[in-house]
Amino acid sequence: MSKQDSNRNVSVIIPTYNRCKIFYKVLKALEAQTIDKYRFEVVVVDDGSTDDTAQMVRYFAINSQLNIRYFFQENKKQGAARNLGIEHAEMPILIFIGDDTIPDIRFIESHLNFHQKLENPSKSSVIGYTTWHSEIKITPFMQYIGEFGHQFGYSLIDGHGPLRFNFYYTSNLLVPASLLQTLDHFFDEDFDVYGWEDIEFGYRLENIGAKLFLNRDAVAYHYHPVSVVSFCRRQENVGRASNIFIKKHPELDWFLGDRAILERNAKPYLKAVFYKNIVNLLDNLSIPLSHDIYRFILDTHYAKAATLSSF
Repeated sequence: MSKQDSNRNVSVIIPTYNRCKIFYKVLKALEAQTIDKYRFEVVVVDDGSTDDTAQMVRYFAINSQLNIRYFFQENKKQGAARNLGIEHAEMPILIFIGDDTIPDIRFIESHLNFHQKLENPSKSSVIGYTTWHSEIKITPFMQYIGEFGHQFGYSLIDGHGPLRFNFYYTSNLLVPASLLQTLDHFFDEDFDVYGWEDIEFGYRLENIGAKLFLNRDAVAYHYHPVSVVSFCRRQENVGRASNIFIKKHPELDWFLGDRAILERNAKPYLKAVFYKNIVNLLDNLSIPLSHDIYRFILDTHYAKAATLSSF
C-alpha cells in the first residue's frame, strides 16, 4: 500500500442506541461500498442499547468482510459515544454517520475524492448531502425540515463553502483526525439532552481556523420517519440544550436568540400547539403548507423550552 493510500484510510464512526433493524441496513450499505474493504474500518459505539444491537453487530463482525470494532458504554448520549469512537479510531480520516443514516454505494469514495482535492485538506472538514430514504413516506413537512434549516439547511447553501459552524451535521461529516487533536476536547459531554453538541463542536473547530465544505455527491439516506408532533418534541429538547450552549458561549446570543426575542416568540405557544395538531393531520394527508406556518410552530416550541430556565 502506498503512503498516499494509507493517508486516505477511513474510520467510520457510528454511535447507536436501540435501532437494531435500521442499523442493520446501515451496515449492509457499508458492506457494499465501492472502495476496497481494507481502506476503512467501522467503529460502532453502542450507547447502552437494550435491543439486539450487540448480537447483530457481532454477527456482522464474524460473517462480513467489514472491519468492525464494537464498543459498549452505559447510556451517556451521542456526544460521549462519538468521543469514545474518536478515541478508538485508528485511521487518519474520520467519517461520522448516524445509525439511521444509510450511505449511498459511493459514499466513502466520494467523500475521500472531494476531500483530497481541497486546497488544504488537513484543515478542512466536509459534510455530505443527507436526504430521506425512498422506503419511507416523505411528507411535505419532512421535505421542509430536510432542506430549510430546522434539521438540515441544504437549500440555504450556495456552492461548496466554506460554510459556517452551524452546518456541522454529524449524520454525514468527514473530519481529519489530526485536526481534532488541536482541540482541548472533542464533543462536549455536558449536553445531556439532544441538540447543539455538534454545532458547538463546529464552532470550536471554526475558531481554530478549520474550514467546512459541502460535497453533494457524498449522499446518505435518512431512514427516520418524522411527524410534526415528534419534531416539535425535538425542538423543545433543542431549546433546552440552547441554555447549555449559551452558558459556554455567551458571545453567540445573536445566533441562539436573545432573551427578549425568545420570550416574545414563546408567548403564542398555545396557538402553536393548536396549529401543530392541525398541521400534523394535514401532513399525514400529504397536504403542503407555507414555510411560514412550519417555521412559526417550530420556532415557538423551541422558544418555549429555551425560556423555561435562565441562561
